[in-house]
Amino acid sequence: MLAKQDAGCRFFITQSVYDAASTRSLLSDYALSLQACGRSPVPVVLTFSPCGSVRTLEFMKWLGISFPRWLENELRHSADTLKRSIDLCEDVLADVKDYAREKHLPIGINVESVSIRKAEVDASVELYRRLSSRLGG
Repeated sequence: MLAKQDAGCRFFITQSVYDAASTRSLLSDYALSLQACGRSPVPVVLTFSPCGSVRTLEFMKWLGISFPRWLENELRHSADTLKRSIDLCEDVLADVKDYAREKHLPIGINVESVSIRKAEVDASVELYRRLSSRLGG
């Protein structure tokens, strides 16, 4: 990430985040690298995407999005996959936000739908509202 900053990168945007532990690891490595060379961070924009079906889940995995097994199980076996994914994204942001604050790393959010299904596209708006509310607090 530092090499990209050296090349002029003023912010980073992640792939869709569903694995809080991996995201914390990335932020930890970044914070330690910054500390080692006495540099300031640039914002890290975390991307979130609603998942409304097993089919969307499989597509997201094909895209390379990482899901912890427990979280994937939650989505696969939920009575309302879309609602559950939004709740889980909110939990992931809460976890990562607290960690980023500890490490003095500025973060932002990006929400995108990877599906063309109307319900999932509409859910991305709801997800953005919920996450932006949580980020501001």
